[in-house]
Amino acid sequence: WMLGSSDFGGALAAELGLSFAFAHFINPRGGDEVTRFYRDNFKGKGGAQVMVCTFLICAATDQEAERLAASIDLRRLHMALNIDSPVPTAEEAARHAYSPEERQYVMSQRARAIIGGPQKCRRELEELAARYGADEVMVLTITGDYASRMRSYELLIDAMN
Repeated sequence: WMLGSSDFGGALAAELGLSFAFAHFINPRGGDEVTRFYRDNFKGKGGAQVMVCTFLICAATDQEAERLAASIDLRRLHMALNIDSPVPTAEEAARHAYSPEERQYVMSQRARAIIGGPQKCRRELEELAARYGADEVMVLTITGDYASRMRSYELLIDAMN
């Protein structure tokens, strides 16, 4: 498998005959075109294999998922501002007073993630996989604490079964 987030990565994987994982969590734009190009130009033996990789936070409700997502929202803002800090807890993130510009930046980053309750996450994950023509999906959950990460995966597993 080769992980890529651009047309170059898809083209290289096709040329080398490698399975290709598109990093939607890095670049949420144009990946469907990249994976189509990859499939159309695949030069390996067997068939082309596509995976799409995304951030995902699943909680019991959409509102709880949004509360948990505040941690990664603030972490992304810190990264954009070159602030080297650990992922904040949900409580620390809730205390941050966003300027309008910071809020706009954070919301612009949400296209890289699926955030919601179990059924919303399942629906959006299936839609993402269909858009990419993906054979597989990989999700990455980052929250401010280990227990909510584990619960996110458990809820998603239940929703997908």
